[in-house]
Amino acid sequence: MSVLGLPVYGPTDPHGDEEHEPDVIVRVDFLMSREQLVTALGIAWAEIAGDRNPESLTVAEVRHEVEAWLSVQAFFALSDQMERDQAREFSPEQQRIMQVLAEAIGQAYPPRPAPVELRVQQPRYGNGTVTLDTVDRGEVTVDEPSWCTGHEDETVGHFTDVTHNGPDIVAPIVTAKYGPSHIMTAHVSHAPHIEPFPLLAVELDGHGDLDPADVHNLARALRLAATRADRAAVQLEHLRRGQQ
Repeated sequence: MSVLGLPVYGPTDPHGDEEHEPDVIVRVDFLMSREQLVTALGIAWAEIAGDRNPESLTVAEVRHEVEAWLSVQAFFALSDQMERDQAREFSPEQQRIMQVLAEAIGQAYPPRPAPVELRVQQPRYGNGTVTLDTVDRGEVTVDEPSWCTGHEDETVGHFTDVTHNGPDIVAPIVTAKYGPSHIMTAHVSHAPHIEPFPLLAVELDGHGDLDPADVHNLARALRLAATRADRAAVQLEHLRRGQQ
């Protein structure tokens, strides 16, 4: 049987039972015919119908219900077998076999790695330098540009992650409907071990339905953002020339 060219759907949502804390995610591809899909959805529909009509089902709901029905059958069979096993008294040989199988599962489905503890930088500043901790090179001392706002509250990363950030450049906007916000936030940023020259890190934010007065507020905020972006570009060009 060839499966080449068959469309693939899912997983839409992860499925499990409420009695067991998950250790891994196991994904299985089911080869299903249209008849099997309709049958699975029909069984699921009988349980969720209530006051709804089938025309109201969304694509995501259809896929979720089909996948959920398949998972329920699998977990029901597992739960039934686990209850039978708990009621049995295994022979020493069978206990040995189950232990070997448990070890095989440990190799095939290793547990998730222990979370890496995030450490906070404790920078030490010198004359135009800063000493930082890194996970791959230990303590390193690098040049600290005068425009950098410092490295307090940063987490320890790799050497190439060391980044210098300037003060925020913001363009505020105030609308009657949404209140105060920033339509642009930017800052000079330089990761010297990745990029040869500083860049401008820019975040633009703005969406909503505005009346005429707030549209004028938006226009003013955009003009302010453009002016400050131009000034930032001049600063960036100056910094780049100083590094050449």
